[in-house]
Order: sequence, then structure tokens, then C-alpha cells
Amino acid sequence: MGAVERLREAGSPTPRLDAEILVAHALERDRAWLLAHLDEPMPARARANFAGWIERRAGGEPIAYIRGFKEWYGLRLATDRRSLIPRPETELLADAAIGDIADRMGRDDGRILAWDVGTGGGAVAVVLARRFRSALALRRLRLVATDVSADAIELAAENLAAHAVDRLVTLAVADLLDPLGSIPEPPHVVVANLPYLRSAEVESGLGSLGWEPAAALDGGPDGLAVIRRLLARLPKRLAAGGSALLEIGEDQGGSIRTLTAALPGAWSVSTLRDLAGNERIVRLERLR
Repeated sequence: MGAVERLREAGSPTPRLDAEILVAHALERDRAWLLAHLDEPMPARARANFAGWIERRAGGEPIAYIRGFKEWYGLRLATDRRSLIPRPETELLADAAIGDIADRMGRDDGRILAWDVGTGGGAVAVVLARRFRSALALRRLRLVATDVSADAIELAAENLAAHAVDRLVTLAVADLLDPLGSIPEPPHVVVANLPYLRSAEVESGLGSLGWEPAAALDGGPDGLAVIRRLLARLPKRLAAGGSALLEIGEDQGGSIRTLTAALPGAWSVSTLRDLAGNERIVRLERLR
């Protein structure tokens, strides 16, 4: 049985694409090269690796874990079971964070603190550190990235080091916006990609969900348990005039607006939609 047929039989929704990616990986080439060299013979070692990877993929293991990296936001990020695989939707969160930080720097002469909450493998932190490398080096901006998982922080440290920005980011194990002794000031920009899937969806184990850390996915019965806790902390922790950017599930925008309406103080709430037209990023600005 061929590799494509094996993956199709195993239930892969994209068997040919999966096989091509793994062949290219075995040959240490990209997929574009592979498609131009379909008659190229595969060395024995590459053939053995490819066969093993096909079986792993047939067992449901995500390609990002098999290869050990994910191409995301034009970067190659290390991926393994210590953290979630970066999603395309989260690129929108990174773009929104870049916009808010840049806007803040343009109108505020003081040092700005940006906090990436639930950083996971550090995908958003890497993007922000690369984008604002000079401001971070000059201490015009401080970037903090935290996660409740020590394993995830370890992976984030590896990704930051791989992109030569590890010295520009403060990493710590912490729950949400818990105070850190070395950071007395409140954050001006909070970026958060927290668990927002419903428990039932996580427990289904569909797709990559059966392989990724459940704690990084499971947002409780309605998917909002962790986000709800973060929202409750924002009035006390976010700087006046600060903003918080949250990635959410495609049907959670209305619920977030309801939760935000109950927060003390005055808040402006808006959303950004993903390419499918779903509300994907919620932006909260603390007006006072």
C-alpha cells in the first residue's frame, strides 16, 4: 500500500499533502523542490524515516510534532508536546499586538510594558521581539511572556534563543497576570491566547487535539473559564488607557461582550474578524 493510500485509509483529511510534506522532510528539501523533482530517488535512510513518519501520521500524530517545527508567520518555530501548535488565526493576534504596541509607542514617551499571557511555545513573543528589537534593546519597551506551564516556558525559551531574541524577553512561569516581583508596573498592552475550547471538544480528541496538552486547550464547559478569570483581573492589573487583546473561539464574541459589560470602570470593546469572517480577536481598552 502506498503512503497516500495508507493515510487515506487512516482517515487523514489531506493524505496527499501530508505524504508530500513528509517526503520533502525526509529529503531535507521543501515541498516546492519535491514537486519539481518527483522522479528523484529516495536514499535508503530517508526512505526508512519516511516510512516511520507515515505510520506516526496514520496514528494521528500532527505533522508539526513529527517534523518538530511549524512554519508560522514566516518563521520556523520548534513544536512538540510541551505546547500547542501555532494556529494561522493567531497570526491575527500577533498583528493586532504589533499595531497596539506601535500606536502606544507613538503617543507615549515613557517605557511601555507589553505582556504576552499564556505564551505557550512563545510564537507571539518571538514575533513581537523581532519586530521591536531596537525598542527592547533601548529599554523603550519591555516584553514579558508568561505561562502556567513550566514545560511551555522551556519551549518558548528555546524558540526565543533560536531567533536570537532571548535576551530581549522576560520569561516566567505565572498564572495569568499574577504579580511578578521584578515587574512592579502595570502592563500597557496585554496579549492573550488562552484556552478557549469547550471541554467536550477537547475530550473528543479530534485532529491534533488528542496530542496537544489538554490544559492549553480546555476552557471549561463553555470555553470561557480561563478567559473569564483574566477579564476579572484586568481592572486591577491593566494600566489606565491600556489595551488587552484576546484570541477567542468563533462563536464567543457575544459572550465576551456580556462579560466585559459587567467589569468595573469604562471599557471600549471591539473585535477583529479572521479570514473566514468569524470574530477572532477581542480588543478591550481601559478608558479609565
